[in-house]
Amino acid sequence: MTASLSRMLGQFVHDTRFDDLPDHVVDLGKACLLDALGTAYAARHLPVPGIARRFVGHNAGRAVVIAGGQRVPAVDAAFVNATLVNGCTHDDFLQKSHPGAVVVPAALAVADEQNCSGAELLTAIVLGYDLVARAYLGGPGMLPAFRATGVAGAIGAAGAAARLLGLSAEQTAHALGCAAMFASGFGEGFRSGTTEVKLNVGWASRSGVSAAQLAQAGATTSPTVFEGESGYYQAFARTARHADAAVQDLGERFLIEDTVYKERPVCVFVQTPVQLAHQLASQHQLDAQGITRVTVRAPELTLSNPGYQNVAPYASPLKARISARFTVAAALLGRPVDTYAYYDNTGDGPVLALAEKIHLLEPEPGQGGRVDVQITCNGVGYSASGQEMDTLKPTADKVVAKFRRLTADLAPEKTERLLQTVLGLQDLQQIDGLSAQLETL
Repeated sequence: MTASLSRMLGQFVHDTRFDDLPDHVVDLGKACLLDALGTAYAARHLPVPGIARRFVGHNAGRAVVIAGGQRVPAVDAAFVNATLVNGCTHDDFLQKSHPGAVVVPAALAVADEQNCSGAELLTAIVLGYDLVARAYLGGPGMLPAFRATGVAGAIGAAGAAARLLGLSAEQTAHALGCAAMFASGFGEGFRSGTTEVKLNVGWASRSGVSAAQLAQAGATTSPTVFEGESGYYQAFARTARHADAAVQDLGERFLIEDTVYKERPVCVFVQTPVQLAHQLASQHQLDAQGITRVTVRAPELTLSNPGYQNVAPYASPLKARISARFTVAAALLGRPVDTYAYYDNTGDGPVLALAEKIHLLEPEPGQGGRVDVQITCNGVGYSASGQEMDTLKPTADKVVAKFRRLTADLAPEKTERLLQTVLGLQDLQQIDGLSAQLETL
């Protein structure tokens, strides 16, 4: 009899060791951790992490809150740190989810409580990313009704936490099953620019840690929790016909390799249109006053992503940074779209006026992952196309440069020490050497 999905994934998480990870995958794990820490530091004063800190209150534990000077229980640290990583809308992306925001906080929190080694932490991060991607691949129909980060992200967080808790293969399967039951999230808040979508990321990470802890305490789940007639995929994707994709080539390639990172603090689905618009404006020295029409044609899942089609009024910066119209107009007008603070200017008159001339088109047959931008300026047409997210493949140099930008107001010696600790993480025998630095950022 073929093992169930939860048993196969649980065995995979249990059996994989640091020595099984290729060198380039280890390097990607460190890059993803570094990127998450940089985005978390940049978000330390934002409202949503503040809400999360107030919710946690004075709970005391061993897991560090990044740049918070506080130690709390692992579930609380995962929650707060996830809202930090996701806070600036600048965190990484994999198979429609933000894995760094759910996996890294869960892994760090449990590693703190267990005082694991750096190699163990890296292994858990790589496995967590893998499970986030696989959970989505088994049920791509979860979009657009549900939010992949909240639904698939909880599975990856549980896998990372289970690995660091040293759960058996069977216990790990139960942890993944609990996470499948706790998974939740939808995207209406992206249309309004409200906070629940950010809190959902934190809750997914917290749910993953809770699921692993419950499995450790003896919780059990159905073997067919994912593929069953009343299981995860039927609930979130309305079918389990793609479920086998969740374990296709399991262990033969680590899906963290497909991760992209964000150069700009805006929704990942507007990164490519913004890049193409910026490219056209710079290449042709376009006079923004002469622009009469802009069209953006994108894949269906991009066009239907909650918030992509947002229009004025922009009630909050989040509503603006998710909107293709606002971000593309800002790029064409030469606004500082690379900076988080710019998006406080939701009433930028010229940007709002130009945004009304931007039309978001349905994909053509054969569109695939291509994004097309066409601009009519002073009667002349200009166009550019590119594969979605092709320019967002991370390299060590790019991630380090981004980390330095995001921590520019940190004492240089702290930045360099943290950077070297992460880049040499596999040699760290106990994670407290990293945690102590994160606590005092």
